[in-house]
Amino acid sequence: MTGQLEDLKRHIGDSESVEDVVTASQVGRLAAALDVDHPAPNEGDPIPPAWHGAFFPPLVKVSELREDGQPMGDGAIPPVALPRRVLAEVGATFHDTIRIGDRLTKLIKVADIVVDAAHPRVLVTVRESISSPRGLAVVEERRLIYFGENGPGARPAPPAMPRQAAWSRTYPSNLAMIFRMSAVRYNAHRVHYDRDYTTKVEGLPGLVVPPTLVSALMLELCRAHAPGRTTGSFSYQSVKRVFDLGPFTVFGAPGGDTATLWATDHEDALALIAEAGFVE
Repeated sequence: MTGQLEDLKRHIGDSESVEDVVTASQVGRLAAALDVDHPAPNEGDPIPPAWHGAFFPPLVKVSELREDGQPMGDGAIPPVALPRRVLAEVGATFHDTIRIGDRLTKLIKVADIVVDAAHPRVLVTVRESISSPRGLAVVEERRLIYFGENGPGARPAPPAMPRQAAWSRTYPSNLAMIFRMSAVRYNAHRVHYDRDYTTKVEGLPGLVVPPTLVSALMLELCRAHAPGRTTGSFSYQSVKRVFDLGPFTVFGAPGGDTATLWATDHEDALALIAEAGFVE
């Protein structure tokens, strides 16, 4: 196993290019999943920052999925011989607006692979650069943690969040919202919809609310309370999983050119932390 995991490092620098077209119907599906009005119904309309996640679905055959429903390998990302995978953190910079009708190209590159064979655990950093006909639009880095029965391992202690939030909204752990978000992103990870698998195989207390959903609702908090500000960057980190055992809440504290954002689960425990950067 150790040699097999260490061999993964040879894939650092691997890349793949894929294309997609921005359609109003797909943006509308994401809007419906987030329970908001359609933001871009017409040709040429700009889509909100970070809504590029509705495009470039992982077109992996069912026969090429792992037991947990995730791809064995995903384009440039090599197969990792560990049974679990979670999304740990994401950081994105928005260079230009994406519009309905744009033909997009995404360059996916394996930026780094760190192997902890003793745990065992593998950390894969993927950099995705999305371009429209006008040039570079988004650069996003995602950090994936692959792990075995010992769990994903300890993470650094999160920074302290502000004592007071200027913005907040509480959401029920709505199964339809969870399903729709997974469907829009073509995400077949079973922890989001298969309760028997989630509780009996992975030993979790309930279905997992996707961190991509919670982070999207954080950005919707910014859109609702700072409608005149343009988001130029957004990053988030998962502190602990949010389960469908009760409502969760997203918070925001604006300050100058940034907003600190965070989410708590049904037990008021800190679950996600994030920061949005605004540009003129």
